[in-house]
Amino acid sequence: MRRTFFAGLLLLLSSLSLSAAESRLHAPLPFDQAKARSLDWAASRNIPDKAIIDAVGKLWVSAADPIPADEVHDRVVQTATAIEPALRDLISKCQFGSVGAPDVEALKSDKLDAFMSNNLKAFVAKFLAQAGFYDESQQLTASIELTQLVDPATYLFFKAVCEHRLLMKKEGLATIKLLRQQTANVPVRYSTLAELMETDLEALEEKSLNEVARLMSDAERRLQLGRGGERVQKVEEDIVARLDEIIKKLEAQQSGGGGGGNGGGNKNQSGGPAGDSRVKGQTAPGEVDKKDIGNKSGWGALPPKEQAKAKNIIDRELPPHYRNAIEQYLKKLATRPESTQGK
Repeated sequence: MRRTFFAGLLLLLSSLSLSAAESRLHAPLPFDQAKARSLDWAASRNIPDKAIIDAVGKLWVSAADPIPADEVHDRVVQTATAIEPALRDLISKCQFGSVGAPDVEALKSDKLDAFMSNNLKAFVAKFLAQAGFYDESQQLTASIELTQLVDPATYLFFKAVCEHRLLMKKEGLATIKLLRQQTANVPVRYSTLAELMETDLEALEEKSLNEVARLMSDAERRLQLGRGGERVQKVEEDIVARLDEIIKKLEAQQSGGGGGGNGGGNKNQSGGPAGDSRVKGQTAPGEVDKKDIGNKSGWGALPPKEQAKAKNIIDRELPPHYRNAIEQYLKKLATRPESTQGK
């Protein structure tokens, strides 16, 4: 009897412990703790220059009012850049208008402890996301330890932005859930946008018009960043192949009884905001060679009669903003010069 009682008690305590761990909130690191950890790291660097020591000390002068987490994070970054020239050079390149993504090799330095390394990575990852370098930002966030961060809400928000833009549905929804349900002091602007991203990802269907439009937008982004290599070409092939599938389905619906195509087109129309399905149609100046698109599907090389047939189906069955996006994208893709540079 007693043994059964203690076994039940242990099971209850175990479940309560698990529940507490699951409900634990990721909160901003208090100012005093961030200050102590930053100054401890600075002291470990044995800086002989008194001017640098004084400059770092001034960064951490106590304030009467609570300091927002993002400002505390900035002070951590400024502490690192005041002491390490390589970090100063890296952070100086994290400015809007930069030609490319900065080299993050300095973040691997053994001069950084876990606290400083993770907070610097979070700072650079945020910049990369804001500048449209979603792949690089997402790769960097994969190595960040959430428990080391001064400002976990900002980190999680921009991680979710990258996953949303890269159509990483499962990962994006998990990050948004962590941000909205297990993170304290989330700014309203982050929670509001996170809710919109969550709704958008939940509605995203594989091989839908919405997904195709997103892929076109992503390919356009990569080209604007000067990337036209194998990765972009693979995305382009996938786009044309998926358009082929959609057209074939619409064609099959028409031949099977007509009228079904309209339902198929409208079903996907509300999968996401219209802005994501618009693709800029500006073509590059100068004459370029025609490009054979559709290496896998062959749609780009269809005979004129078959091309006209496909275009008629698009015109009749797809919502206007999808039709425009597809036509603009295929025109641009067909006239883009071959490139082997970039990602």
